[in-house]
Amino acid sequence: MSTSPARSRRSPGRPAITSTDEILDAAERVGLDRLTRAEVAQVLGVSAATIRHHVDSTDRLYSLACARAFGRLQLDSDSKSWQDYLRTLGQRFAELVTATPGLEDYVLRGPYEERTLDQFERIMNEVLLRKPEFDRATAHLLGSRTLIISAALHTPARNRYPDSQYPKPDTLSAVVSWTLDAFLVGAETMIDSGLVPAVVPTPDASWTHISDH
Repeated sequence: MSTSPARSRRSPGRPAITSTDEILDAAERVGLDRLTRAEVAQVLGVSAATIRHHVDSTDRLYSLACARAFGRLQLDSDSKSWQDYLRTLGQRFAELVTATPGLEDYVLRGPYEERTLDQFERIMNEVLLRKPEFDRATAHLLGSRTLIISAALHTPARNRYPDSQYPKPDTLSAVVSWTLDAFLVGAETMIDSGLVPAVVPTPDASWTHISDH
């Protein structure tokens, strides 16, 4: 007697996953700082094998989800000077990282998805648009360090503080602004003095890292 081939089961009435976007939505709901394929599968009510069919590893799932989240960073600005542009960018990134814990590790360490490299390139171009005298290496240095500083200053999780000691949002925003200003003022002085370290002039997997050459 012939038998029908076994079929995978899913909850009655639940539609099959049709796109990677659904998986990335679930990844953000799980949290980029605690992401696993098993957790994503549980959120979606499917098997881990279904997730694996769309995304071949947890590391790739993390990078794809982070790249999409980083893509929400608004890069355009009415700022006239390169300092004001980077100050605005830093504030925006600090807010994005606060709302998306785990994103900072991706931006600081990579490896990066192509869309993220395109954003890094855009940041350098925005700096050069406002200061054509800079070379790409200097624009690279300023853009990458601005993101590093902003990531380091993102709002800690509330449960790390007793309620009475948790910093107020206005205080945290002021700290980010002050630190960015201190960096930008110091950077301008050092650049004017010709003190610019060698950096990788094109965004790549080490975009936030200083190069020895």
